[in-house]
This record gives sequence, structure tokens and C-alpha cells, in this order.
Amino acid sequence: MKQQGSSQANTGGRVQITRSPSYINILSGRGSIAYLFLLPSLVFLALFTLWPIVSVIWTSFHTRRGRNEVFVGLQNYERVLSDPISQGVIKNTIGYVTIGLILSVIGGLLLAILMNQALRNIGFFRFPFLATIALPMVSVASIWLFLYSPRVGLFNEILGGLGLPRSNWLSDRELALPGLFAVYMWKQLGYFALFYLAALQALPNDVLEAATLDGTSFWQKLRHIIWPLVSPTTYFVATIAVLNSLQQVDHIFVLTEGGPNNASNLSLYYVYQQGFKWFKTGIASAMTVFLLAVLLTMAMLQFVYLERRVHYE
Repeated sequence: MKQQGSSQANTGGRVQITRSPSYINILSGRGSIAYLFLLPSLVFLALFTLWPIVSVIWTSFHTRRGRNEVFVGLQNYERVLSDPISQGVIKNTIGYVTIGLILSVIGGLLLAILMNQALRNIGFFRFPFLATIALPMVSVASIWLFLYSPRVGLFNEILGGLGLPRSNWLSDRELALPGLFAVYMWKQLGYFALFYLAALQALPNDVLEAATLDGTSFWQKLRHIIWPLVSPTTYFVATIAVLNSLQQVDHIFVLTEGGPNNASNLSLYYVYQQGFKWFKTGIASAMTVFLLAVLLTMAMLQFVYLERRVHYE
């Protein structure tokens, strides 16, 4: 019996099947079909990722004078690194990202452990934390703007009821940035806890039950069993937490606009101010390149350092 695209030959009692290369196999061998399938993605990658990066780097070496762009070398980078305002923005961003990363991992895991308890009507406990995932950041900021209101805000009403002095939360230099951070964590913590909840529900119950029978405390189980087993989720959450915290700009528009006196200004909002509000495209591009360098460095550290400590089995 003959098969399409193949031939049989009898050599010394042994049958060898030789497949004749079809037209599709020939094209696949040359890579033509593969490149045709990749072409749309490559076009989008070049237009919306590679070209903007090259354009931003090119613009960072120029400054706009009227309608002309003048080459100034590293002058924009020197201004970004020497300007007190940009230094404060960089300091705010580093603190925002660092604290956000720590609380996203620790808070997300602890909240997921609470939501994973086998309690009656546990869904009612999970709902308030997971419902924030569906809310846009602008809506969340609008809610918190009412809570922070100096006159009728809930927080000042609580302080007044306790006999404590009221506070103008978003106009205080010491409280404006923590106020923004509280809004961000309220929005994101349930999102990160959802991933940890899925990871916890996939853990082997026999291992946890054996540890309980051996008299292992909760913190010992968390450190030696749960934490290593959810390390792939921790790696994912850490990556997303860094990216999300660097991209925060919506709630700054609604709540503080970077004030008072740039006390709550972050890098992305600073780029918006320089590039689209004051039309200093060179400064904005230099800060963007700085952000790209930070992201690239953190990505390399995560892939090189954290990846080795992830247990996938």
C-alpha cells in the first residue's frame, strides 16, 4: 500500500520508507511561511515599540528652539540629574516603587491566605478586595478624593469624632505622596492577592496536612513550605508590581497634579508635564530614557537573580 508523499524500497529484506519533500515542507525549510506569519507582529513591533524607543533616544539629545531641534548632546541628561525638582521626582519614584514592591508581595500573599480560609460565606470577605480590580484608576481616585476632602471627607470626620485635629491630606507635603500610595495599594492589592489565591489553592494539601500533624507553626509553614511553592507567583507579582508602580499617572491627575510643590510628583507625570504641558521634549525624552534604563536594569536583575530562586515544582 502506497502513502501519499512517500515511497517504499526493499533492500535486503528491510523496507525503507523515503518521504518525498512536499511543497509546504520545502517552503517551511526556507523559513518563508514562518516569516509570513511573523510579519504582522514584526511590523507592529517595529512601528509601536522599536521606532518610539529610537525616536525618544534621538530627541533626548536635542532641544526645541521655536520650530527647530538643536543638537545639545548630553545637556538634557545633565539638567535632569542636576535639577532639584527632577531629583525629587526620581527620589519619589524610587521610594514609591520600592515600598510598592514590598507591600504588593507581602500584603498580597497575606491577604490571599486570609481569603483562602475554609470559612462559611468566605465569598463575602473576598468581594470587597477583589471588586477593586474592575474599577478604573480614575474612578478609584475620584472616590478617594471625596474621602480626603478637608471639610466633608470620611477621614476628617473620623478624626473629628475622636477629638483629633483635622488634616488637609492632599495639600500637606508630608501626606500627599503617602495619600497617593494608599490609593494605589487599595486598587492593586486585591489584584495581586488574586494570583496568590490561585497559587495557594493549587498547593498539595497532603504536604500542608503533614506539616500540621508534625506540630509546625503557621510561620514555619509559611517560610519553609508555602513561600517556596508560590515562588513562581511571587516572581510574576514582583514584575507586574514594578511595572504598574512606574506607570501610575491617572490618580495624580485627579488628586494632586504633582503638588504641593512637586511633593507627590512621579516620573511619568513629570514626563507629561515637560513634554506636553511645557513642550520641553528634550527633558521629557531624557527622563524617559532614564526610566527605560531603570526598567532594563531591574528586568535583568529579576531574570538573572530572582529566576534562579524560583521553584517550579
